[in-house]
Amino acid sequence: MAETLGAKLKRAREASGVALRDIALTTKISVTALESLERNDFSRLPGGIFSRAFIRSYATAVGLDPEATVQDFLAEV
Repeated sequence: MAETLGAKLKRAREASGVALRDIALTTKISVTALESLERNDFSRLPGGIFSRAFIRSYATAVGLDPEATVQDFLAEV
């Protein structure tokens, strides 16, 4: 089975040695929402373009390609 988007984000974050709290501070996204992303629980995110903006910001913070990550997100939802 392919790696979920949440697992990919978490792996990238851990590989870069960045804490969730640090990402929350730089992206202005709550730790709760970031934890939901890592669990692949997209129901906890705001709808529409805001979810994509969250994904894009998180991806950028951990060194992933933001546009490719958004495409992964859209494919999963």
